[in-house]
Amino acid sequence: MSRAPTKLQVNSSFQTGDGRAVSHRVCDDGLTTKRNREPVTSARTTVVLDTSVLIADPGALQMFEQQDVVIPLTVIEELDGHKARRDDVGAAAREALRTLEGLRVAHGGNIQSPIDLVHGGTVRVETNGVHLDEIRSLGLDEAKADNRILAACCGLRAQGSEVCVVTNDTAMRIKASQLGFHAAEHTRANKLTIEAGYGAWPVFEASSALVTDIHNAGNDGLPFVLVPENDRGVADLETNSFAVVRSGSSSALVRSVDKTLRVLPTSQEAYGLRPRSKEQRAALDLLLDPEVTVVALDGTAGTGKTILALAAGLEQVVERHARYERLAVYRPIVPVGHADLGFLPGSLEEKLEPWMAAIVDALVALTDDGSFSTAQEVMTELVDRRKLTMESVTFLRGRTLQSSFIVVDEAQNLEPTTVKTILTRVGEGAKIVFCGDRDQIDAPYLSKHNNGLAVLLDAFRGQRCFGGVRLASCERSEVAALAAQLM
Repeated sequence: MSRAPTKLQVNSSFQTGDGRAVSHRVCDDGLTTKRNREPVTSARTTVVLDTSVLIADPGALQMFEQQDVVIPLTVIEELDGHKARRDDVGAAAREALRTLEGLRVAHGGNIQSPIDLVHGGTVRVETNGVHLDEIRSLGLDEAKADNRILAACCGLRAQGSEVCVVTNDTAMRIKASQLGFHAAEHTRANKLTIEAGYGAWPVFEASSALVTDIHNAGNDGLPFVLVPENDRGVADLETNSFAVVRSGSSSALVRSVDKTLRVLPTSQEAYGLRPRSKEQRAALDLLLDPEVTVVALDGTAGTGKTILALAAGLEQVVERHARYERLAVYRPIVPVGHADLGFLPGSLEEKLEPWMAAIVDALVALTDDGSFSTAQEVMTELVDRRKLTMESVTFLRGRTLQSSFIVVDEAQNLEPTTVKTILTRVGEGAKIVFCGDRDQIDAPYLSKHNNGLAVLLDAFRGQRCFGGVRLASCERSEVAALAAQLM
């Protein structure tokens, strides 16, 4: 997403641009949510939540202000079927059921009548008024849970309610719209913030002398280029966001830190790896900054997310004065096909090996000769010295990770509740990096906007300890770049 250049005068004072992206989300149907304080419509809407919403966000009940939330009894049955699962879905189902049970008990044991919520909305469970005849007349299978939810929506409409079906199931939204209902996707992340924020690099025009001074500061290793405090252009930049200072064909990359601009070093590397694009330079700048303890790297396949994180980790665990005691790599066990961890033979280490193969591949690229055998030797040595550990995120609960450089790969396949659990495991002297591609999700009940990586980008944005970069260009190979572009 492009952004018009902002003028930078010769005396290095910034002028404010035309404005900033609105930082609230608006549902397609005009619902009022916690992040959208101004209602788009004045009419009070009946919001029907399906199972996918409560699985993705067990706290979704509190997200709808001045709206009447209805949960069909079929949803309770589906949650009951998921509660025994030993994964994120099971944990979310149990939390959602506990929330509903708490509301029921607190209101005299009855949840069939509307219960007032904190933000002006209500919630109830719909048991009656399921119009199965209307569903059957359209050729839909009444035995399917989604169709029974739609039958409940038909009953609510017959009672005169304006119904909106909120679901993360694409097929469910299509069917709901075909039946004449409003349909919307539920997301805990701010869509406008996520889409516009991390792909946009503000451009500031400057004099050639100022750009030369910035380059000299970067070459000399000077940490900051100071600007006047009353300079609103700098004040408008978010903490740890990046910008380009340009004069003609000359330009320099800077990062906003505490109302000042920090120059990105012109030549920076980690464990022998040098960045190839401005986005990779920005990512490496965050990864090597000990004051930025939470980093999110988002981008398509081949953009260098994992290899940058591993190189920065090894640089600060093995090479750079041992800033951290170990490099800890975690990946979610989410198969692309139908394989399951339990069906693989061997010990736990052997079961994890297929999911950790991507980490080994990245180590291959970091070796001097690009050899798999050399990478295996390096990895074995690091594991033996307890400088490198590779585990599933399944085993993180109850842990405290101190003095560690933590890499969480494929974070887009994590539930937001799991990301919260991981962050609460981070102890003193630790740094954590989340890598993922929001467009490549293999986990059920997750979408581009409600997965753990997207929620993290939205929730932590603007915090001094946090930085996020969207990597755009594929650097893996010409074939990989063409595949990402053409297919």
